Amino acid sequence: MGFLTVIEVSKKQSYIFKSNRLRENIGASEIIAFITQELPQELCNKYNGKHISSGGGSSIFYFENKDDSKNFSNAYSKSILKKFPSLEFFLASLEYDSEKDIIIDKIKALYEKLGKKKAKRDMYSRIIDFGVTKKCSSTRLPAVYKEERSGNYYSGESKSKIDMFNQKEKSTNQFALEIKDLGVSKNEKSYIAITHIDGNRMGKRISSLRESFRNKYTPENIKEINEQYINALNQFSTDIDRAFKTAFNKMVGVIENKHDYLEKSGMELNGSVIPIRKVVLAGDDVCYITDARIALECAYIFLQELEKYSIMGEKITACAGIAIVKEKYPFFKTYELSEELCKNAKASIEEGLIESRIDWHIVQGEYNNNLNEIRNTVYKTLDGKDLSMRPLVVSKESNLPNHYSLFRKDIEVIKSRKLPRGKVKGMLREMKKGEVHLDTYIEINQIYSVLGTHRLDSKSGFLNGKCVLFDAIEALDYFIPICDEEV
Repeated sequence: MGFLTVIEVSKKQSYIFKSNRLRENIGASEIIAFITQELPQELCNKYNGKHISSGGGSSIFYFENKDDSKNFSNAYSKSILKKFPSLEFFLASLEYDSEKDIIIDKIKALYEKLGKKKAKRDMYSRIIDFGVTKKCSSTRLPAVYKEERSGNYYSGESKSKIDMFNQKEKSTNQFALEIKDLGVSKNEKSYIAITHIDGNRMGKRISSLRESFRNKYTPENIKEINEQYINALNQFSTDIDRAFKTAFNKMVGVIENKHDYLEKSGMELNGSVIPIRKVVLAGDDVCYITDARIALECAYIFLQELEKYSIMGEKITACAGIAIVKEKYPFFKTYELSEELCKNAKASIEEGLIESRIDWHIVQGEYNNNLNEIRNTVYKTLDGKDLSMRPLVVSKESNLPNHYSLFRKDIEVIKSRKLPRGKVKGMLREMKKGEVHLDTYIEINQIYSVLGTHRLDSKSGFLNGKCVLFDAIEALDYFIPICDEEV
């Protein structure tokens, strides 16, 4: 009798973004990659196992007997507990006979067992320290190490992240290793952006794949169909992973080619270092950090490239959430905002539409952790209209007025007209008052040229209850145009 074993690392984002020190974020992301890919595969091979599937932050392995499954789980657990303190993970196993059991049902039962284990959390409470030790400056946990160079104290968790950073990144990495490597200009508004990108309709695709195989089973072919399903599931994961990595590499390539242009545009670049910090790039889950001024264009390039690929007869789409904050703003709160923005972009897509969208938010003070409340109050005019057209559509097939290409044209037109900055920024105040006030302001100041030919149907500055210029004017100081219409 064989065994299926699932592993899942919990609270990955909290673990990665707990600190505002980029090298700890980098080290944490490398640890996550190591314990979800390299380590389990190494132990799987050691204990005669077979990788079944990966996705959604978890991986499933098959072992021929209980001893191999148990030894794998013990070795995996001990390795993490010893090397990576405070990292939360879960394992679950159950029996599986490939000749009699339908693997679709077994995987479902395995995840149900894992879910119960996560809800129970037997060892969740523990004594952290006795109040007589130095505190880690990053995690506020008891310090176990003092760095001589900086004089900072670090907990076991922070030290493991720094050690991984030194081991994996420092000598060979081409991406930004410090905030200053992102190109942030100290004489400008020092804003960075965390971008979270997540694939659309992945659950529906998996469900569709699962049901297509369920209909193939007969009492005589269970083992054969099980193998076919495993192969199809792995191919699905491989195709998704390849498409997202290719899109990321395309984005990186564009930024590399624009190095001189970005410097002339005000970014303070560090030699050949790419001003992007990859944090997560696993399947359809992507997170990276950039200077705020290139964040929107980077996401646009990524999503445009991604849509060139298809799976199961349907193009691959995704949504991006971009949180733009001052560089000292807490990383974890910034990530949470980017994740919320990504979810908001997904929720805005009507049922049946296959498209990608971008949403962003610029934090210029304290953020109250409620995006909907902000959009329904701060981003509403006094006459009940919407200031923002976000989320914006990226897909080329769309001709909606909230398409990203029109937003780019708005910025291009505003900059090309060379209008007095005070008049342009003064529009923000009138927009908040409502459509009539904005229309009057445009007429009094004779700045109809701020509306390009692509906005001929919105001479008042509003269209269908939404302001067509607010997004562009608000983003004006946080935007460097990078890509052409076609990328």
